[in-house]
Amino acid sequence: MMHFAIASHRPIDMLEPLAGLTGAFACTPNALSSWAMATGAGGRCIYARATRLSGSLAERARLLSRGGAVQINQARNGVDRTLFDFIATRTAKPVTIPAMAIDKVPAFAVELLDLLEKMAARQMACPTNAQLAAALGGMPGQRVSDGLKQLRDAGLVAVEFDRIGNDGVRTIRIIGTGETLCAA
Repeated sequence: MMHFAIASHRPIDMLEPLAGLTGAFACTPNALSSWAMATGAGGRCIYARATRLSGSLAERARLLSRGGAVQINQARNGVDRTLFDFIATRTAKPVTIPAMAIDKVPAFAVELLDLLEKMAARQMACPTNAQLAAALGGMPGQRVSDGLKQLRDAGLVAVEFDRIGNDGVRTIRIIGTGETLCAA
């Protein structure tokens, strides 16, 4: 039997023909939020089919669930018993995701945040300050460092360093999307 991997950037409605195909997939966190905002109460989707779910998509699903907008569960896939279907069911409660205080940081820090979000969406490795500075037009690395501090202080990113084993390797987590940039 031939198995097809589903390439999807969005959740698959339970009533779509694609819901019956086999293969692992996961939608983007923003696609799950968009689905929740656009779908009425009772709507159901498969937002991932995988052995386990982690990272930014899992965080987004939990955030929507804690807010009461969706109920999440998982069921073993009927065709490929090694995979689980991660299912979201829309409730009648409105989607409320806390707004971030983006207006409290300088324009440069917002540009830096946009760049970090794009890199995380592409699942790139965590860049150095020099790499970020070059991508933003060749400014001094200290300005990037200051921008990261401003984003951290505003609660928009979390920056962590692994000081055990990989001295100085950092991870940047974007709070609003739940996405993470990790060392390669």
